[in-house]
Amino acid sequence: MRPIREIRCDADLDAAVRRCELRWRAVQRGLSDSDIAALLALGLDRAEARLCALPPWDDGEGAA
Repeated sequence: MRPIREIRCDADLDAAVRRCELRWRAVQRGLSDSDIAALLALGLDRAEARLCALPPWDDGEGAA
């Protein structure tokens, strides 16, 4: 994650929020830290597209 001091405009803030949301969705799907880092290295648009293309993750608890 980028340090907060690097956020200098609304576009920087929007990108930081997108990265956080992407990271959270990836964690919820069970991706490892290294997988998440690889996704983020693709850039936000491509990372979001890849994450959406992944099959649903089953955490073993089943649907409620």
